[in-house]
Amino acid sequence: MRAFAEAAEGLGFHSVWATEHIVVGPEAVDPYGRVYDPLLTLGWVAGWTERVGLGTSIVLMPLHNPFHLTKEVATLQELSGGRFTLGVGMGWHRDEFEFMGVPFEGRGRRGDEAIRLMRALWRGEPSFEGRYWSYRNATAEPRPSPEPEIWVGGSSDRAIRRARELGDAWHPSRGSDAAHVRQVKQRHPDLRVVPRTSPQHVEEMLEAGAEGAVVTLADEAAMREFARRHL
Repeated sequence: MRAFAEAAEGLGFHSVWATEHIVVGPEAVDPYGRVYDPLLTLGWVAGWTERVGLGTSIVLMPLHNPFHLTKEVATLQELSGGRFTLGVGMGWHRDEFEFMGVPFEGRGRRGDEAIRLMRALWRGEPSFEGRYWSYRNATAEPRPSPEPEIWVGGSSDRAIRRARELGDAWHPSRGSDAAHVRQVKQRHPDLRVVPRTSPQHVEEMLEAGAEGAVVTLADEAAMREFARRHL
């Protein structure tokens, strides 16, 4: 991971990304059975790099206490010098929620409120009143500067609304091909879109209106070839 991150920085990539699954059932073991914690990993990567951005694609928002996540993200943003982007999703793997004792139903509503709560804490707002979490006269510092962008994953209409209402960008994954990205951009031309896709689909995503792409590259040789063609 250190070699990948240092190569990405040296080759001029915008950022490096980590994903999250905490505990999975049999159908998700490949490829999510052995996944490092993304925030800890990116904190470690931040210490080896100076310029390259750091992002999550994605953190499973409803599986986290938002107060705790707010602190972790603010810390990473401050210690990395403002290089972090928080990509979030609402989750799809029911087993993971059941293992952790978190209700699968209603996860989108809880995730929406968690995003609002995080922004309130980052901005030092003195109170917050929600359905699931509230506070009064509370302090949670550091207040990160700049405030991390929040990119919203998912391909449903609700996910797109969430990205428009609560996020800084829409960050779809496998559920959205170039045709879907084009349709969404036509309906919402002001919505910034950065999908997670395979290297062979990057050009069609950009032609569909995406502002960038997060890609998985197999090794350093693949990184260098991608950089030669696209950067």
